[in-house]
Amino acid sequence: MKKRLYVVLLIWFVTLVVAISWTYENPEKISKFKDFIKYNLSLGNVFTSAKKIVANKNASSNKKEETIIIDSAYNFLELNYLTLPVYSNYGGIAQIDNNILYMSGDGDLFLIKENKLKENKFNIKKINSPKINNNKKSFIKNNESIVGKNAEKYFGVKDIIIEKFSNFDKELFIASSLDYNESKDCYTIGVYFSKILDSRTVNISDWNNIFSTKKCLSVELTQNPKFAAASAGGRLAKFDDEHILFTIGDFYADGVNGPSLSQDLSNFYGKIIKINIKNFNYSIFSYGHRNPQGLYVDKSRNIFATEHGPTGGDELNRILENQNYGWPIATFGTNYKSNDAYIKEANDIKKDWPIDKTNNTHDKFFKPIFSWGNKLGISNLIVYENDYFNKWRNNLIVSTLVTKQLVRFVYDFDNNFVIYKENINIGSRIRDILLLKNGKIILLTDRGKKVGENPKIIMVSRKD
Repeated sequence: MKKRLYVVLLIWFVTLVVAISWTYENPEKISKFKDFIKYNLSLGNVFTSAKKIVANKNASSNKKEETIIIDSAYNFLELNYLTLPVYSNYGGIAQIDNNILYMSGDGDLFLIKENKLKENKFNIKKINSPKINNNKKSFIKNNESIVGKNAEKYFGVKDIIIEKFSNFDKELFIASSLDYNESKDCYTIGVYFSKILDSRTVNISDWNNIFSTKKCLSVELTQNPKFAAASAGGRLAKFDDEHILFTIGDFYADGVNGPSLSQDLSNFYGKIIKINIKNFNYSIFSYGHRNPQGLYVDKSRNIFATEHGPTGGDELNRILENQNYGWPIATFGTNYKSNDAYIKEANDIKKDWPIDKTNNTHDKFFKPIFSWGNKLGISNLIVYENDYFNKWRNNLIVSTLVTKQLVRFVYDFDNNFVIYKENINIGSRIRDILLLKNGKIILLTDRGKKVGENPKIIMVSRKD
């Protein structure tokens, strides 16, 4: 018995010596192992990963295609749904040839083709391609304990476009994304581009960063919430053959919940930026923005943007160069539940935005075309430059999150005002909207809160 005990103790001692020796000689491996435990086995990441696996498995096995017919003022609309095979937030959609390209918020790329045998049905294929190196995993590893699930939810790709520019022989694939600087433990938002080497197979070059907001933000910039990247903006649009426009939100640094950035021209937050694709020069195009999540440049180079405001202050704007749109010292909205946008219980004592200088008139600043007086939650928009849908030509169509609808505006371009508004109920939180060359419309929805509620693609076509 004693002999067996001595043997066990000897084995334990030798194992301990070997382990100590290995640890001493392999500090880098130990550090990596600690990082693995901290990030990969953190409660939030384990839960999110499990949720993604279940959601992606469900989406792959069920394929969840459905068709719904809805009524609108001038058209019966057919909505065809495709559940995407990833549980991801944000991202964007663009047209490539006659197909749709979807990039998830995590940077995964998918090619969606219309089924030639079944009209308005889809086939989807994962594309193995270079990914934007935005250091998302490191951001989550270092900040999840501070900001919780928002680290995974809000950090990532915000938008994509595919466009041809005069100084490039290939189409450019352009994306916006947050980017984490691990050595300084802060983040920026920037623009990246890749060349499309083969549009048929979606073979693309490595990603290059062409713009960054430079001023690196800490998750401590605002306190409630910390890391307010739901107010990041991030929308892209081609302006002309040499330039793009890029919207950047204030990350909730509005003079009430943090420092005021949108009126300060020494930084790029709360601005729309004009970027030269040829030489990568850039300049502030307009300022005084809160969270401009929608952007569209029509064929006549009219620029429209949609912007999240405080309560009752969402805006539809016509964007002109060098104009000040007022935020945070001018808005038609009022305070989000006293001074905290994320408190769910209303405080009826205060019904104002505390640093508004215009008494909710927006005087002395460039005024919106339209501002909603109720809760809407805008996302993106298009100008409908097509005849496929009857009587919709040159209408503005705004997608929404909170009210889960499309809002169609008849707009007087000459006199800059709205004549008519129609709400078209879709029933899903719409993150992005895309006008196809054939006149059909593609919508990208948000993922849900429950397992299996992956984001969806909705094709909106005419029911004849």
